[in-house]
Amino acid sequence: MKLLFSIITFFVFLISCSNEPSVQQKEALPNTPETVSKKWQLLLDNNEIEKVAELSTDNTKGWLKENKELFLSDTQVYKTQFVKMDCQEEGEQATCIYLIKEEGEFIEDFFSLKKIDGQWLVDIEEDTNAPELEEQIFKEMEKELKLD
Repeated sequence: MKLLFSIITFFVFLISCSNEPSVQQKEALPNTPETVSKKWQLLLDNNEIEKVAELSTDNTKGWLKENKELFLSDTQVYKTQFVKMDCQEEGEQATCIYLIKEEGEFIEDFFSLKKIDGQWLVDIEEDTNAPELEEQIFKEMEKELKLD
């Protein structure tokens, strides 16, 4: 009986030691406008498009899908250096205005975010008025330079 108990105990021990967790715990997503914005940009800099999508609204996922080939074909390594970031929340929406340093120059831009099901996500909306805006800017430049 002791032999049988020892064999059973030995097999239970082997089974418990050899079983690795079959489900790996998923890394927790950042969940403040600032941490989401910075993580989103870091992942984009590293062309981790699927991970970027986890921190993106449906609008942004569409933008990522449209530009995926462009991102993946770019072999240049980017490392965005945030100099400053200021995030303002208004209910389920946030705007993070940031300053980055790129090739010795400072550039100011912003992230728009939406809180969906308790998670902050980067929200890029396509600017449908861009051609008209560019044309208007060009016309103003012509006037300034007196090219018309």
